[in-house]
Amino acid sequence: MLDWPVIVDEPCEGLVLIGSVHSLREPARDIIKNMAKLSPDYVCVELSAPLQPTKSFELEMARERYLDRLVCIDRPIEVTVSRYMCGTRPIDFLKEAVVRYLCLPLNVISIIAYNNLPRLYKMLTGGRFYTFGWSEWDSRAYIFERDEYMAGRLASMLKSGELRGKCVVLTGRRHVPGMRCILDAFKSTNDIGSYYAGGRVHDVFSLAELEEPYRLSYEESSRTYIKNRLIESIVRAIFLSLYVLCMFLLLAALILMATAGALILIRIHG
Repeated sequence: MLDWPVIVDEPCEGLVLIGSVHSLREPARDIIKNMAKLSPDYVCVELSAPLQPTKSFELEMARERYLDRLVCIDRPIEVTVSRYMCGTRPIDFLKEAVVRYLCLPLNVISIIAYNNLPRLYKMLTGGRFYTFGWSEWDSRAYIFERDEYMAGRLASMLKSGELRGKCVVLTGRRHVPGMRCILDAFKSTNDIGSYYAGGRVHDVFSLAELEEPYRLSYEESSRTYIKNRLIESIVRAIFLSLYVLCMFLLLAALILMATAGALILIRIHG
């Protein structure tokens, strides 16, 4: 995925969505500076509790400055993980686990490069940022369902009057398009989790259902969960270890080749 590291949208008056890459330092500082100019009455964040541990730079900074105005709109991470582990077929989970670990070094390199060489990175990508490895079921549980949940929570609080004045919402950049669509539907229908089309209102999701840790029956979910946990352990212990070893050997070989080439050049010109 190649997209801007920060996306700003305003689905309705008084509500500003800011989507970012949580692990980037420079955009986080810019986000907080721009938030100060907005003077928000509330700061809604992609957390389930105010003091939830997070590795997100902008969420940490926002928590330090706006703790008294912080509103948590995400569901507990345990629910998201459970729904992914219980609702994904083991064969699909295996494929996605392999892809996730294959892309892990690329994502780490992309983050390190942006944080340490931001000008060069922006020059090479036109200001955009690379992310690798999202797939269907992974995206469904961690992105699309949480789009629905967080946008639904916002709509519920706007409808009840809990949120008034200027609200800034901080989420990951991939949540912005989905949340925007849901909030647009809410503006038209004043109904949470539905949209109007073809002369009738269609139900799309339920906040109560999205808080359930299982998609399927308890028995089927439990079996799938155990299988996927076993797959994850095997992939992490065997595949990831071998992959890291191969990456290390490849890096060592490249360093040796570069050193040998430098020595040859020194001898030729010496």
